Amino acid sequence: MEVRAARASEREEVLDLLAEWYGDRNFFARYNLNDPTFRDDLCMVADDAGRLVATAQIFDRTVNLNGQPVRLGGIGSVFTTESCRGRGIGSAVMERAVTTIRGEGFEFSMLFAERTDFYARFGWRCVSRLFSAIADAAAIKIDRPDDFELAPFDPARDLAEVAAIHRAYSGARNFTAIRNEADWRANLRFAGNPDEHFVVCRRGKSSDSLNPTAAYARAIWFHGVPMVMEFGYAGAGAIDSLLALFRHLGEAAAGLPGLFSRDLTGDRSALILNGGAPTSLLVTHTAHDPLFESRARAAGATIFHHEDNLFMWNVVAPERLAEPLSISADSVDEHLFAMLAEPASLYWTADRF
Repeated sequence: MEVRAARASEREEVLDLLAEWYGDRNFFARYNLNDPTFRDDLCMVADDAGRLVATAQIFDRTVNLNGQPVRLGGIGSVFTTESCRGRGIGSAVMERAVTTIRGEGFEFSMLFAERTDFYARFGWRCVSRLFSAIADAAAIKIDRPDDFELAPFDPARDLAEVAAIHRAYSGARNFTAIRNEADWRANLRFAGNPDEHFVVCRRGKSSDSLNPTAAYARAIWFHGVPMVMEFGYAGAGAIDSLLALFRHLGEAAAGLPGLFSRDLTGDRSALILNGGAPTSLLVTHTAHDPLFESRARAAGATIFHHEDNLFMWNVVAPERLAEPLSISADSVDEHLFAMLAEPASLYWTADRF
């Protein structure tokens, strides 16, 4: 058994192996083909006499930490073919991944997992984070619906303004992924897997092409529920625009007629429901933004928080994290995990891998 980095000639074989996971080869292919940071030497494999039987991938990301970019090595696509389980092969692949993360200069690492005890053996620790459930988004009160112009996201028209909102809104939160233009265009190709309902909102009439984007939201069907996997708005004065988007997404998920002059619900609701029954529930992240939560509740939304403990982090290079944290290296681990547990910290579902 040889555990090593994958070769370029083995990309298709790696995807064939991952297709055994849950029958969706294209899910993994979208990342490998579209992620500009994908490298074969960041894909670990176990080679059993010429046959690949296990794999794990390191995703190269940059996140915000106290206003500074910090390099994150994300672990994903961890899989061992069923006939080879119980032989320590997956552990050997993870050990190779840990060594690679350290050698590549990543400062910390993150993964999403159900087998938390397995990953804990290699240094990852669980962090509690809060998901939000909005039970009645379709009932959000919008006093003047004609003041809002909702439209499907058009990259040629909207990307620059949406990216600016993301930089200002998400970039103010610790641990949010930083995206340049190439990262944005890649994320649009793989985050929806492959479809998402991406909507922008402007204030004013559609005939006024000078109105800037005030808010945006991205929704998909995710693990059996409609998920708003990312959103943003251009300052406190634009919260009403985001509420209009949540009202629209709630209508789409519930299969209700649209309130706004341009009805975007139609067949786009299929991207939110994916064949599921109409529902009044939207899942998203709002705990980082108490102002938005307060305004949403005042407009009639009911918001519940659900704690998730499948979010795992590992400090790889405390000496390099000491500077952005302004603390000593031996205090980094404790301090970083305290920051991760703060509701104000945020890692969007749209940046998952």
